[in-house]
Amino acid sequence: MSLTAAPIVPTDDIHMPVEVAPGLFRVTVPVPFRSLRAVNLWLLEEPDGFTMIDCGFGDAETRGRLEAAWDALLGKKPIKRLIVTHFHPDHIGNCRFICDRWNLRPQITQLEWMAANAALKSLYSDDYELRASFWAANGASDELIRLYREETVLYDTGVELTDGFDRIATGDVINIGDRDWLVTTGQGHSPDLATLYNARDDILIAGDQILPKITTNVSVWPWEPLADPLGEFIASLDRLERVVTRATFLLPSHREPFHNPKARIAELKHHHIERLNEVVDLLEGHKSRMAGELLEPLFKRPLDGHQVNFAMGEALAHLNRLVFDGRAKRHEDDDGKIRFSLS
Repeated sequence: MSLTAAPIVPTDDIHMPVEVAPGLFRVTVPVPFRSLRAVNLWLLEEPDGFTMIDCGFGDAETRGRLEAAWDALLGKKPIKRLIVTHFHPDHIGNCRFICDRWNLRPQITQLEWMAANAALKSLYSDDYELRASFWAANGASDELIRLYREETVLYDTGVELTDGFDRIATGDVINIGDRDWLVTTGQGHSPDLATLYNARDDILIAGDQILPKITTNVSVWPWEPLADPLGEFIASLDRLERVVTRATFLLPSHREPFHNPKARIAELKHHHIERLNEVVDLLEGHKSRMAGELLEPLFKRPLDGHQVNFAMGEALAHLNRLVFDGRAKRHEDDDGKIRFSLS
C-alpha cells in the first residue's frame, strides 16, 4: 500500500482528527514547551472501537481538545485501549483522565512506567534542586540556573497516572483492527520508548525516537552522571534501521509525517558525528572545559529555562560519548566541579 501524508496544515490548527492512512487518525494538541508547541496523538480504528496512542500534556485545554476529537470521530464506538510510547509529560500526561473516561489500564513498557512514577515522586526527572546543583557543578552560569528555576515546567503539573498498567515489551506483536504492530523499544531519549511497526502497510509509529527536521533530545541527567545515552540512542537507531524500509511511512510525535526514515536515520547519525567533532574542537587548546562553557557555541539561539535542561544534558551526552570512545577524559574536582579534557 502506498501511503502519503495528509496535506500540511499549520500545527496549531490540527486538533480535529485527520486520517493519515486508512483507519489511522492524527490528533495534534498543544504542549507548554516553547520549542515543541504541539504533540501528535494517534487513533487507530477497530471494528468495535479505537486504540489511542499517547495522551498529551495533562491540562484542561488538552482534555477539552481530546473530548472534541472523540466527539468528532468515535461515533458510538469507545476507546478500548491506550498505548503510551514513553513517560514524558506530553505523552503520558492525561493517562488517568483517558483511562478513567474509558475504563482502561495503559499499556506501556515497564521501565517507562517506573520512570513516570519516580518522576512524580521527584526521584527521577524532577528532583528540582538536584538538577540545579548538577547543572551548576557542570558549569552552568548563575543566569542559566536562574532561568531554569523560573521557567522549567515541572513534571507533576501535567501528569496524573493510574494505579496500574499492562506491560508491553520489545518483540511483542499487538493486533489493532486488521493490522499487526511489532513493538521495538529504543533508549537514549527515554529509558525504554516503544515504537510500533506494521509491515503490511509499512508504517512506523515512532514516538520521539525519530523526528523530522528537529533532533530528538538525548541527555545525561544527574541521577546517572556517567551514562552514555548518545551511544544508546545510536544503537536504537541501528535497530530501527533494520526494521524499516526506504518506503516506510513514519508517524512522529512532533511535526509532520514523512517517508524514508532510513534517510532520516542517516541524517541523525551524521548530525551527532558532526556534533562530537564540534565538541572536540571546543576542547582543543584548553587544559579542560566544563559543559556549561560549551552551550553558547553549541546552541546558537537563546535558551529558555526549560531548554536549559536539554542543552546542559545534550552537551554532557556528547562529552560522555567522547569519554566512552576514549577521545576525552572526565575529571571531578575536590569541590565537585566536573571538567572534560581531550585524552
